[in-house]
Amino acid sequence: MNDMKFSIKKSAVLFLFTTLVFIGPLRAQESDAIPNTQVQLAISSPSYPVTSGDVYSLTYAAGGTPVSYLITVDSSYRIRISNLGIINVAGKTYRQLKQDAETIVSNNYPLSGVQLVMLKPSVFTVYIKGEVSRAVERTTWAMGRLSSLLNGTFSVYSSTRNITVTSADGQIKTYDLFKAQRFGDLSQDPYLRPGDVITVNHLDRIVSVFGEVERPDSYELLPGENLRELIRDYAHGYTSRADTGRIGLTRYAENNEDTGDTIYLTQEEINANYPLQHFDAVYVPSKLP
Repeated sequence: MNDMKFSIKKSAVLFLFTTLVFIGPLRAQESDAIPNTQVQLAISSPSYPVTSGDVYSLTYAAGGTPVSYLITVDSSYRIRISNLGIINVAGKTYRQLKQDAETIVSNNYPLSGVQLVMLKPSVFTVYIKGEVSRAVERTTWAMGRLSSLLNGTFSVYSSTRNITVTSADGQIKTYDLFKAQRFGDLSQDPYLRPGDVITVNHLDRIVSVFGEVERPDSYELLPGENLRELIRDYAHGYTSRADTGRIGLTRYAENNEDTGDTIYLTQEEINANYPLQHFDAVYVPSKLP
């Protein structure tokens, strides 16, 4: 029976710690300038998106006369290539911009030795609000992912599975950082853009599973997920020592760790995917000797 005495406060802290371990190494860029190493990362990446605030250098020879000037991308995302043309760079990558700009110059000045090079990638701010320790504005760049900006902002009530990003033009998308962590789904951990507003929503249910399962931990469940999903999908199933007929559940009243009621689920309840509530703690015991 002592094994069934779980501290729900410790479970919540464990959940938050697990989240921060995931997010911690991906630190937000708080400096006012992007280091040279990140300039190299930007120009070597096939996916670097041209961003308002980027600075590029364009050099070429026009009929024997050397030409060199800077191009700064503004919020219109339209840049002038000397007096030869205008490129709409919205949605383009650095590689696409480089190819388009150099093609325009080469078409007008063959053998001009044209070269477009990034000098400085954009640095911009995004705003973080919602169920966080405090609302905050943070600095990042175009290859900064969502998780990197949330380091140190979560409270014990923060959802890592229901985070919305509102773009400067009003588009709203929802992301699930658990899927990014567990399954490597980077579509759930997007790059950020100037003017983005990140809203961390309140978690609905966090439950704990301990004992004879492969991945004991605390997990935030999605709507419709219950005991079956907790053990099969989150905890990766039972160990070989699990007594699957004696699953215990402690249900805490008003988040009080000292007043939890413990029950042992019947096989019928287990098979019926027993519904779980916020702060439930599930325990899978070992088989008796």
